[in-house]
Amino acid sequence: MLCLVYVVNQNGHCLMPCKPSKARKLLRDGRARVKHRSPFTIQLLWDCEEHVQEVVVGIDKGSSITGFACVGNGEILLSGEIVHRKDVKEKMETRRMHRRSRRNRRWYRPKRILNRASSRRSGRLPPSIKTNVEEVIRVVEHLPLPLAHIVIEDVQVDIARLNDPTLQASRYQDPTRLDENLRIACLMRDGYQCQYCHKRETRLEAHHLVFRQHGGKDTLRNLLTLCESCHHRVHEGKITLSVTGVSGHLDHIAQRSMQGKAHLYATLEQGISLTTLFGYQTAIWRKHLDLPKAHDVDALCIATYDTGEVIAWQQDRFYQVGFRPRRTRRHYHDLPRKGQGRVRYQVNSELEGFRKGDVVRVKGTSVKQINSIYSDGYLAFPRVKGEPSKARPKDCVLLERGTTMLWQKMAE
Repeated sequence: MLCLVYVVNQNGHCLMPCKPSKARKLLRDGRARVKHRSPFTIQLLWDCEEHVQEVVVGIDKGSSITGFACVGNGEILLSGEIVHRKDVKEKMETRRMHRRSRRNRRWYRPKRILNRASSRRSGRLPPSIKTNVEEVIRVVEHLPLPLAHIVIEDVQVDIARLNDPTLQASRYQDPTRLDENLRIACLMRDGYQCQYCHKRETRLEAHHLVFRQHGGKDTLRNLLTLCESCHHRVHEGKITLSVTGVSGHLDHIAQRSMQGKAHLYATLEQGISLTTLFGYQTAIWRKHLDLPKAHDVDALCIATYDTGEVIAWQQDRFYQVGFRPRRTRRHYHDLPRKGQGRVRYQVNSELEGFRKGDVVRVKGTSVKQINSIYSDGYLAFPRVKGEPSKARPKDCVLLERGTTMLWQKMAE
């Protein structure tokens, strides 16, 4: 599929993407300049008309990975995965430990309880949840496309439909199959684990304890999670289950963490219309289209669920977005070392014009981000198998100055 170059107007408004050949002509003639290296975006140097088509972005929000897909003109214009930081809680705990140790050494100072404004503020979000949500907001704001609508997957199951599956109709529901909302609720309740052989990484199914032909009902109490193998063996009479269905975990499903979503929705819908979708609806549409289970696939299904438009799935415009902290105050919070005192956090802050966080091209092939600068004159990168973990400055070409959000193209 043809690669695209994303375009921004002179006033900063996003336009529809263009072909690489057109972008080369604009850059050659001095009518545009490079705005971002990844995804490659140019900015026009004159004020042109802003005739754009509607672009819808679907977001499959997750705790570790969030998928997104921008759909317009009957194709995927941009898709990818946001890999969220998982070190925030650990860093906060470390800082809290150092702060408490430092305060304990100040024995002459009277105790001050709740002296931090952020702790007393109503509606305060924990730093880990706030970071997770704001990473999604930053990516959406960085998308170089004229977004007209946002669709986000809210929760996995619709609690109101568990006891009455006919409460809300679904256009793509197969009447001969178990309601997808109930099936996912059963798997969530049982921890996505077979309740007989305790396998996890396998195909799981919702089994009726009292068979349908014997009058068994489609209720959460009558369902149990089994793997495909155990499920067949139960129906063949080779296994006899000695368990009964439970619905006591329903409250656990209903009360799963929703912190941060109100902040996410309120921020995103300030300038763009926003709607939500249930996870079981995404699963129904994905299975109807016979697409694999992936975060960007779910995002594509979320974006096209309401319209029913069938768009070919591809990853030619797929990016992986990662984040890193700009800097820390570890020098201030860390403890003095014996014979050394307080050790400076970053001894080598710059080497031949390169700084920590810069994005560089190493030996003309790999695009890497500088993690640290070694005292022996090497630039250090994240360790990836088959790619250089360090290099001399002479082997590197600067692409972008210290960024905290790195877009990596995963397919050519």
